[in-house]
Amino acid sequence: MERLLIAHWGEAHRAYLRGRSLHNIRIERLWRDVRKDTLETYRQIFIYLTDHDLLDMKNPIHCACLFLVYQPRIQASLDRTRDGWNHHKIRTERNKTPLALYEISREAAMKRGYWTGDPGDDLEDVVNDPLYGYDGEAPLPPPAEADDTVNTTETPVGTDGEREAGICVNDDDELDAVKELMPDFDFEEDDHNWGIDVYCRAVVVLTTIMAEH
Repeated sequence: MERLLIAHWGEAHRAYLRGRSLHNIRIERLWRDVRKDTLETYRQIFIYLTDHDLLDMKNPIHCACLFLVYQPRIQASLDRTRDGWNHHKIRTERNKTPLALYEISREAAMKRGYWTGDPGDDLEDVVNDPLYGYDGEAPLPPPAEADDTVNTTETPVGTDGEREAGICVNDDDELDAVKELMPDFDFEEDDHNWGIDVYCRAVVVLTTIMAEH
């Protein structure tokens, strides 16, 4: 998303902001919970794998296996965090949950006559369209005022540029190729060890297959 926004609007328009929000406390609390309840667990797992020489982020086999084993696990954990967040009580809203607040606002909109009932675009169309929400004919907004509180960094261009910058990027074609080479391997198997055993087996199997090719 950052690459797309910068490519369209340019660096001067500050269409994408990095760093910590200083104003939206509720969103900051959400990110804290996401880090604490989901991301920290996997960060510790990846540190463990690296410290024990089981993970080398410069090794494409390790990167592919890491993604295929842990992406569905991380997504499932994020889904649980999302569900928990949507049902937690907000003190400043008289202990109503975010889901309840949405339903209340929806009913109010229906009573006032400006709820159209339109469910919006189909989710599959949104997910499968990399340019969803992009209007190539939209006029450019005025360049943003200089803001010393926002740190700008040079954005790597393309997959190769991101890899050279030390950002691990798994190409979709590469991941599909790995799946074709390992059609019977269950990357989502529950090994009761946070996926570590599955990851290690995947690396061994894929390394053997690649050596034979």
